Amino acid sequence: MAKTHLVEFVDGSAKATGARNDGISMSYSGDERFRRFEVDGIPYLYGNSAGLVRLGEILIQIGLSEYENDFHLHISEDFDSDKDEIVIVGVNNSI
Repeated sequence: MAKTHLVEFVDGSAKATGARNDGISMSYSGDERFRRFEVDGIPYLYGNSAGLVRLGEILIQIGLSEYENDFHLHISEDFDSDKDEIVIVGVNNSI
């Protein structure tokens, strides 16, 4: 079964906006669950369907925008800024 998911966003990169610094807008509904665990020193990212889709949308937004190298985004548990940071996603187009 083929599925389609449309991701619409505004490129928040400084190159696209003319702003001094890169930025990103991100929202969450509260239904997304996203956690990080370690098993034998190996990190695991776990999420419910809504959380994994949200992570994919964030990665697509970063990948399709024109962020400078070293742009990074701190992602908190369940995408809730009131919870602990669990992973950082960064850009380095020279690797």
